[in-house]
Amino acid sequence: MRVLIVDDETLVRKTMQSQIESPHVVSLADSMEEALDILDKQVIDLAFVDLSLDDSTDRIGLQLIQEIAKSHPTTVVVAMTGHDEGPLVETCMKAGAVDYLLKPFDRTTLTQVLRKAPVLHRLLRRNQTLKHQAGSKLVQHINLYTKSPTFKAVLDTAKKIRGANQSILIRGESGSGKEIMAQYLWSLENDSSRPFIAVNCGAISGQLAESELFGHKKGAFTGATETRSGKFESADGGDIFLDELATLNMDIQVKLLRVLSSGDIYPVGQDVGKKVNCRTIAATNENLEELIKEKKFREDLFFRIKNFTITLPPLRERKEDILDLAHEFLRKGNYGDKHFSSQAESLLLSYSWPGNIRELKSAVEVASVLADGNELQPSDITPHLVQSAPVYEEVLKNHSITEIDEKALEGRFSHLVSEFELKLIDFAMQKKGSESAAARYLGIPRSTLGDLRRRLAGIKK
Repeated sequence: MRVLIVDDETLVRKTMQSQIESPHVVSLADSMEEALDILDKQVIDLAFVDLSLDDSTDRIGLQLIQEIAKSHPTTVVVAMTGHDEGPLVETCMKAGAVDYLLKPFDRTTLTQVLRKAPVLHRLLRRNQTLKHQAGSKLVQHINLYTKSPTFKAVLDTAKKIRGANQSILIRGESGSGKEIMAQYLWSLENDSSRPFIAVNCGAISGQLAESELFGHKKGAFTGATETRSGKFESADGGDIFLDELATLNMDIQVKLLRVLSSGDIYPVGQDVGKKVNCRTIAATNENLEELIKEKKFREDLFFRIKNFTITLPPLRERKEDILDLAHEFLRKGNYGDKHFSSQAESLLLSYSWPGNIRELKSAVEVASVLADGNELQPSDITPHLVQSAPVYEEVLKNHSITEIDEKALEGRFSHLVSEFELKLIDFAMQKKGSESAAARYLGIPRSTLGDLRRRLAGIKK
């Protein structure tokens, strides 16, 4: 734990410091001003505050407790005094202290407080996380299940990095479940008190991003009427999830690199850094390597953010899970007796799902609301798909497998699939004119399309 002792008596400070052993890290302050300066520079888990920091009767320590409770709500505060006054205990608790020590106290009493403090800190941290999540869906522990060998390998990787504090990059197409994976990584830590703070980087403007992520001091800019913690400080001790990472401008990328390198955040209007300890999980569906070449994303940040990389397969590559997911969306939507016909299930399996899990969920939910009967038919689902007609359905309609010569098919499955992929890419390139536009048209990342073109180039030769 990071411990702060605030007392104007040097002997008291030094004695307490000598009694608090490693791995606890202790800071000392003899005044309210010095204590607030330390709190501005690092996140403190436990603060011992003497109520009488000078000879006045104003109880400066009580003012300090109130300031800590307001500006540093996850810090556990223990009040200290040499006066056994009943009403004072209640006053301290109302100000924000969680415990009260009568001086002088022995080492055993101090040890008991240190043992209780982590539990109290987790409770305060959880309470603060709930406040940040107020008005949005509360993050719950989740368990992911799959029948897909491809996705099972992804989950196995996620389990291997459990407990590691290094940053994680989640890559995958839009709608493939990157935020769900981030929540799963948080769930694997099995600690509800760990904050999970999600930030949609694409939804905050460049001017507000710095304050949103790192906080600001009172008076730092017009409208900054009070000191405000940023998302990184709120995530201290837990995980911060940066969705749509590639949308951050270059200036913010520099500041993010500093956080990942040193653990220091710099609130707007503050010249000194503040230590935080949180794991960064970032996600993107963009080709970061291409953005680096275009000077739109920092290469040093790319290597810092991808200590571990998890790449989510698109839904078309984990067809074993499609029906289970569709039935789960029906169940969670509470659509009564609605169920899929066998033809509807065939459609779900044959469609390429360019919008991935997000498109599947939307199609199931909208069809369930608008369908007249309880049995969902293909005609109930097709109007709500991104593509007007499933690709495979069109292929089967125009090219029956029974018409293919048996000898021509034997042993050539991979070659035939590659030929079909190449024809699709050639068609998209002719129709859209560039790799980027063709990739968007087909619903795949530009990097995937480029890799396919290079791999399949030999077929034409």
